[in-house]
Amino acid sequence: MYKLNFTTVTPLHISNGEELANNFHYTTFRDEIYKIDHYKLSLLLAKMENIDFSKEISLRQIEKWIVKHQLKIIDDASSYSVKIHPTFQNHLENIRRTGRSQIIEFINSNGRFYIPASSIKGALLTPMNIQSLGIKHADPKIEDRVVFSDSDFIPNEKFSVYRTEDRPPSNNLICLDPNVTFSLIMRKKGVFDGEQFLRSLKNYTGTQLMNLRKEVSEFKSKKTGKLRKADLFLRSIEPIISLAAKGEPIINIGFGGGSWFKIKEDQIPEFKSKIPRKDDKEAAHSSFSFLINDDLIHIGWCKLEIEEL
Repeated sequence: MYKLNFTTVTPLHISNGEELANNFHYTTFRDEIYKIDHYKLSLLLAKMENIDFSKEISLRQIEKWIVKHQLKIIDDASSYSVKIHPTFQNHLENIRRTGRSQIIEFINSNGRFYIPASSIKGALLTPMNIQSLGIKHADPKIEDRVVFSDSDFIPNEKFSVYRTEDRPPSNNLICLDPNVTFSLIMRKKGVFDGEQFLRSLKNYTGTQLMNLRKEVSEFKSKKTGKLRKADLFLRSIEPIISLAAKGEPIINIGFGGGSWFKIKEDQIPEFKSKIPRKDDKEAAHSSFSFLINDDLIHIGWCKLEIEEL
């Protein structure tokens, strides 16, 4: 049995597939967003506004009620709250803002956030170049079916809403903050060997990062002082390349790594341009990034430590 301890190096996002709209799915107060529980909201509004639910209610009217009863909703009709990072706060406070204010939600169970084992499994199999851990059940019992458990619930205060910077349209993501540790238990290891995996991971990550840097470098700006997106992207992955060069076992999970970290070692994903032209090659892409304290940050990176129990 193994315990896998992950410590986030950069913001980490694992989506549950839901988008939250401002003043409908969530409301903001000071430096936090509050997810609205619509069942509780209905009960509250029925009491506060004496609503006739047999008549059509417009979205604009719902927004007005949410603004009007904001504090009551926060106290009695919200399911969770998370911090607002300055990258998103600045967008919300800009009265001339354009673009999306929807938030892509992190996976959770009734407002309690966790890391699903399914999001980790592929990141383990790929560096080993295998399709399965080789665990077979000759006569399985129910308890024997649990091979890899989800993480424990992670406190909401460890999460923030960040706004991406590197490509339109910008997205707003609930992310696990950097420097947070979480663990998953592998109850049946099959062919998985912790020490061997860490060696494979170091080789895999280092190789794919070098391939990524080489590919993106072809699209760097040729003019001094005029940065292109390729230049900015290279800035965002340099700290990760430095960690890999020091021998740190680092792994990319969740949203953002793209196909660069989902294919066999030394393979390069193919990206075809959507714009017809003689050269149909497009700049390699891997991830969204954030501008935090004047540094561009690549998403989804964790340090990994493996304990055999």
